[in-house]
Amino acid sequence: MQPSLFRSTLFPVFRSLTWATLAMASMGAAQARPALDVPYIKTPDAVVDRMLEMGKVGPDDFLIDLGSGDGRIPITAAVKHGTRALGVDLDPARTQEARAGAEQAGVADRVSFRTENLFDTDLSEATVITMYLFPEINLRLRPELLKLKPGTRIVSHAFHMEDWTPERHEVVGSSDIFLWTIPAPVEGLWRVTVPGNREFVLRIWQQFNRIQATATTVDEHSIPTVDTSLSGAEIRFTRTTQDGALTYTGTVEGSRMKGTSDVGEWTAERL
Repeated sequence: MQPSLFRSTLFPVFRSLTWATLAMASMGAAQARPALDVPYIKTPDAVVDRMLEMGKVGPDDFLIDLGSGDGRIPITAAVKHGTRALGVDLDPARTQEARAGAEQAGVADRVSFRTENLFDTDLSEATVITMYLFPEINLRLRPELLKLKPGTRIVSHAFHMEDWTPERHEVVGSSDIFLWTIPAPVEGLWRVTVPGNREFVLRIWQQFNRIQATATTVDEHSIPTVDTSLSGAEIRFTRTTQDGALTYTGTVEGSRMKGTSDVGEWTAERL
């Protein structure tokens, strides 16, 4: 009778300890893997390829993939385009998987992965940013993206950025892809000098990559410009003069612009 009594007495205790141990292990696993702002969903290979094509990714670029998952976008960029790349993800399991994938693809010398919050990532060296995030995350990122060097390309899978109109929008399979180019900050007054010591003041209004402008001459004659556009650091506008419509194309370099027009080279300084 004693052996039977021994088993019947300890079995409930053993069972309780087993469930407690499993529960603690489960809690430990949950603590090791942080809560994610965006669930992990793989980007189809065809979408990856088109994202990189739309971003005009090349060997001179440095690509940062925000929420990189298994690392397929940075790895593909390195393998197919010779690009240096960084992937960041909040899930350490995904980081390990991505590093293993880079080793297997033979591009571990060009691609690195970090486990970190994407809002803590230094984006300043990027020439291309790729992401597959929720719209609210995109909007939280937008102010930081707009601080990047003009001409930096932003490519998003599936989600846009509300009133920041994309430069391009394509559909691959059932997936949307959006492209933006970081615009130079040009809003304000610019003194434009053209051949023959002729000057006028260009007043520019800007909303992201959309601009409008008026050109005011020294006699305070003001005329809206037409065909006005801004892509990265490249600016273009046409103004009407007594000599006809004159088109100006140029490059924004901080507080200066320079370029060519129908009447020769031109320069501009911010007032």
